Amino acid sequence: MRSTRHPIRLIALILALMLTCVTASADYASEISSVMSTYSYQNLMASSAPQQQVNGAYRMVELLEIMAREEGCDSSKVSSVMSTFSYQNLMASSAPQQLVNGTYRTVELLELIALKLGCDSGSVSSIKSTYSYQNLMASSAPQQAVNGSYRTVELLELIARKLGCDSGSVSSVMSTYSYQNLMASSAPQQLVNGTYRTVELLELIALKLGCDSGSVSSVKSTYSYQNLMSNSAVQQAVNGLYRSVELLELITRKLARDTSL
Repeated sequence: MRSTRHPIRLIALILALMLTCVTASADYASEISSVMSTYSYQNLMASSAPQQQVNGAYRMVELLEIMAREEGCDSSKVSSVMSTFSYQNLMASSAPQQLVNGTYRTVELLELIALKLGCDSGSVSSIKSTYSYQNLMASSAPQQAVNGSYRTVELLELIARKLGCDSGSVSSVMSTYSYQNLMASSAPQQLVNGTYRTVELLELIALKLGCDSGSVSSVKSTYSYQNLMSNSAVQQAVNGLYRSVELLELITRKLARDTSL
């Protein structure tokens, strides 16, 4: 009679793997909830729009760290980015410097994610070269924040195209990006351009990944409303960063359930 021990071992292995996946998914969900709790708390504690910008940028970094781990990016590289994030936060003496820290770490995590997804390495390298060059050319923290925000848009474009988002919609966002950059007369206006285009690309990515369309629409409705209510570029940038956090929450929760892009 053929032994039944091997099939039993196989079943046990499958069950163990399933349990591991469920546990990992639960851990990610808990981490995401923790980030969003911090997001809500820090919004209440913020006494100015620049502090709200930092809250948005920092929560983006934390959600992208989760996403990078969900997608299996090199753990040592992810840890290196997060170590820099913590160190630069300690070194920052103002909200504008903290904002730079957040936007720069966002670029570095998106680079890892883009490469993991198989985006063209030459295109990613080109964006990172621009990132390094523009950092050298920047004469102020607001200009550095624009550099981070603009490179974020360019990396998200690569990711959106790699995922198969509608090319016409992606091109439309990037046309607006180029036009609004020409129309911007200051770094704060450029930052709005970067953060708003980030929202629009994340919306396309969220829908492509199958995130709940009602939830995505709710974020976009808030985006449109808060844009109308904003009376300055600084407040508009808060709107862009906050809506980006909310879309990233939807995306990371979807990935926690599906385990991969």
